[in-house]
Amino acid sequence: MFLEKYKSAVREKRSIININLDPALPSQRKSHVIPERYVSKDDSETLLNFSLDIIEQAGDYCCSVKPNTQYFLPDTRLLRKIAGKIHEKGMIAILDHKLSDIGPTNDSAIHWISDMGFDAFTFSPFAGNMQNAVESAHSKNLGVIVLTLMSNPEAELFMVNSSINGVPSYQYIASEIRRTDADGCVVGMTGFVREEHIKNAQRLAGEKVFLMQGIGPQGGKLDLSKIKLVRNPLVSLGREVIFSENITQSVKRYYDLLGKVKKV
Repeated sequence: MFLEKYKSAVREKRSIININLDPALPSQRKSHVIPERYVSKDDSETLLNFSLDIIEQAGDYCCSVKPNTQYFLPDTRLLRKIAGKIHEKGMIAILDHKLSDIGPTNDSAIHWISDMGFDAFTFSPFAGNMQNAVESAHSKNLGVIVLTLMSNPEAELFMVNSSINGVPSYQYIASEIRRTDADGCVVGMTGFVREEHIKNAQRLAGEKVFLMQGIGPQGGKLDLSKIKLVRNPLVSLGREVIFSENITQSVKRYYDLLGKVKKV
């Protein structure tokens, strides 16, 4: 079970930190891109060198790494090597894929995600077929972490202000996660997301892993209070860490802070 993998990794690493691995090439955008020292003439080599170094430098202070499929579209074969490196460092490998399609298409993706060596993947519930996806994933020993309450401003309309069967959509999704035996929730910590939202999601979803997004400086201070509201937090760090001058130092700073918030 994915929950047991999570608990084992947390105990061994004494950490609840996940690293979001979103390596943008310099040609993709103006800021938060792979530093020049990693760049070669071959995009695949650039992506791989950067990704492996992030895993190596952050690995002592994290329990999981989450590569995002969208950044590896030039060469998805790299994901197999990255999953292998994540496991080599004793961490969980989660593919941020946001899978959402009809059953046969989901089954194809699940086959290849398993074949690449991942432990879990993110799933979007809006196609309405969570039960089938969970059963297919569990047959491959994969965990399913469901988008429950994203924190980007647009998500408030679909996840809080919209309703399904008379309840806010995020609450319906959390209930479905429990009913279908999915393995976790993706929940934001910033923007419009309030403590009551997270409490409701925890109450309805039950004993699941909560992949929490959006940690970072808030007005000069770190807002860590929402982490205490869930039983099995997995706290994601992203651009601020992977594009920092000293990756290990940046991760360790959060490792020390989170150790005070959630004893592991």
